[in-house]
Formats: sequence, structure tokens, C-alpha cells
Amino acid sequence: MTAKQRTIEQDFAEAFKSSEAQYKRAMEAIAGGITHDVRRMTPFPLYVEHAQGARKWDMDGHELIDYVMGHGALLFGHGHPEIVDAVAQQMARGTHFGASHELEIEWGEHIKRIVPSVDRVEFTSSGTEATLM
Repeated sequence: MTAKQRTIEQDFAEAFKSSEAQYKRAMEAIAGGITHDVRRMTPFPLYVEHAQGARKWDMDGHELIDYVMGHGALLFGHGHPEIVDAVAQQMARGTHFGASHELEIEWGEHIKRIVPSVDRVEFTSSGTEATLM
């Protein structure tokens, strides 16, 4: 087959061999081979090795712009130094207390300050839970 006869999917598979191998592995362990529908791609999803700022690198070394940014949660990008520091400080204090604590009150008070129309806040675990509430 000549280069002109190759399909885009074949070129993709050739360039992203490590992702294809990981996808085949995932198909044996994970239903549908993916853990979130946003990752569904044809012919297979990309597997990322690391990320920094607005970029991520796949397992074959391709540098990519991260348009997904943690499904919108990473407003400051991957590995922002101030956020990494804040997370490290909190990790040293504890992670999931399974109990009420002062920081959740402070967060609620902060939201009330920045959104004047809010009387009280309610924390939820997901967008689905928030919609149901």
C-alpha cells in the first residue's frame, strides 16, 4: 500500500503505537476499554504519560495541547506551583476526614462573598448529584 492509499486511521495508529497497545490492554480489564465517555476515540484513545501547564505528553512522546483540562477543573493548568504547594500542605494535614472541618465553612463563606446572590451553599459529589438536588 502506498502512502497515498493509507487512511488517516492507519497514520494515527502508526504514530500512536503505545496508546494502541495500552487500549488493547485496557479492553481486557475495563468494560469498553475506557473509564469515561469523553475518552472514547476512533480508532483508540490517547494515553498520557505526564502533563504540565496547558500541555500533555502521550506515551509516544507527542506534545499535545490539553483542550480538555481535567474536564474543565484545571483552570490554572497541570502542576501550577501554587496549587501543588497548597495541595501538599493539605495532604500533610489529612486528606478525607470523613467529618466536618473549618475549611468547608471557609469555602462556603468565600462563595457567598464572590456571588452576592447566594444565601447558602450546598456541596455535592458530582454534577449529577447537584442536578438532582
